[in-house]
Amino acid sequence: MTEEILVLGGPEVINVEVDFGPKGDRGSRIYVGNGKPDSVDIGQVPNIFDVYINLLPSSDEYLNIYQYMEVLGTNQWETISRLNFNNYSQKTSIDFTTEINYVFIPTSFILSNPSYIGSLNASNFSVQATFETSSGYAISSAIKTELIPAAGLDPERLKITFYAKEFNGTSWVNPDGPRTANISISVV
Repeated sequence: MTEEILVLGGPEVINVEVDFGPKGDRGSRIYVGNGKPDSVDIGQVPNIFDVYINLLPSSDEYLNIYQYMEVLGTNQWETISRLNFNNYSQKTSIDFTTEINYVFIPTSFILSNPSYIGSLNASNFSVQATFETSSGYAISSAIKTELIPAAGLDPERLKITFYAKEFNGTSWVNPDGPRTANISISVV
């Protein structure tokens, strides 16, 4: 019996011809500028679906995102969204032995423009907190959030109160001193 090996392969040459067709309209572009899109020269006439972002911090529409669209037969810039950098992170010491088991964080640290959210209350904030431990034992915690209105020289603040128990190897006990809390806040 004779064994044979048959090797199969593709053709030696493949010709691919691509017809790009006629030149069409360009796609959408993203522009940025210091001011509202109607008051800034972007250097050309915008096309439908072009996008513009206002980067002027003093503008009442700072970080607004606009899209050029047809509205009732007229092409114009329309606000479609806003860039909202609404996250905040902090490491802070919480001392459970002195009854100061809370921290105040100004809402302006969390939101670039609190008025953009509308009616703001504590339920608008998703707060995550974890505690560091050097003992190697677990810390179980819970938090309570309250929105404290501005008063006098104090700005509007989010008060976060911490409650914790620490495992000491045999039982759950109150923490015996300060613990470092890693806090992460986002707006929902």
